[in-house]
Amino acid sequence: GVVVSVWVLSGVLAYFATEAAVRHSERQVWDRTTRECALACSVVLGPFFLVISVELLLFALIGEGLAHDRMRHYKDS
Repeated sequence: GVVVSVWVLSGVLAYFATEAAVRHSERQVWDRTTRECALACSVVLGPFFLVISVELLLFALIGEGLAHDRMRHYKDS
C-alpha cells in the first residue's frame, strides 16, 4: 500500500514538474502529445521520472535566468 501511494504521488508531482519545466522553456509547447507523454512516463516510471522532471525544471529555470541576464562579462571590441 505504501509503495503504491509513493509511486502515485511521485507520478503526480512528476507530471506537474514536467508541465512547469515545459512552460519555463523557450518554446512552451504543452500540447496534447506532450501531456500524454508526460502522463505515460509519470505512470510507468513514477519516482524515477520525478527525479528527471525536477532536473529538467531546474535546467529550465537556470536557462531562463541566463537568457535574461543582460550583463556582459567581456569587453566589446
